[in-house]
Amino acid sequence: MFGRTSVDLGLHRGFLRAFAAFYRDPVARLTLVITSLLLCYAGGAAMFYVHGIHFNEGGPAISPYLHWFIDSTVGFIGLTPAIAVLLPLTTRFVAGRPAWVFPVLLGGLFTVVTIPGPLVHDLFVARGTPLANLITHHFGDPSMVMPPPTPYSDLAKMTHQVIGGLPAYVLLSTVAYLLVRAIVGRWQRSS
Repeated sequence: MFGRTSVDLGLHRGFLRAFAAFYRDPVARLTLVITSLLLCYAGGAAMFYVHGIHFNEGGPAISPYLHWFIDSTVGFIGLTPAIAVLLPLTTRFVAGRPAWVFPVLLGGLFTVVTIPGPLVHDLFVARGTPLANLITHHFGDPSMVMPPPTPYSDLAKMTHQVIGGLPAYVLLSTVAYLLVRAIVGRWQRSS
């Protein structure tokens, strides 16, 4: 009664085959690497500014650069699989549409994926979590005076994520798109 039907299995196998076929292309793999690095590290810097500085949501007693790097690395690890799924889906959806649609749609979809990001951040790497305590112990300054964070509701933090993320992620998706096109164009001209 609750087992998978042959239609369910065929649908999953079809998706997995299409996914594997997409990433057989070296350009797709290059796109994944460049897009993930830009969205997670440059986008992480934008989100660090939005959450940590502009809205003063707080953080551990460590350098702001280390804070950004740790948050962005956790984001890179957690969000690269989502980007790996978004790239072929976006590519399939924009087929036959103007080129500008791809980075706009990708940035918009990535924004939607990251809406719960502040809540995940608070669970794993925010001030007082085991990881933050470990990093603060090894790399922090116990004498650093940390201003008290401004309290926000979960809904407000997720709203901050959308407001800051949408323009940042669309811009960075556009940069990634143009960078991949430039690299591929250079490869094609040299071969």
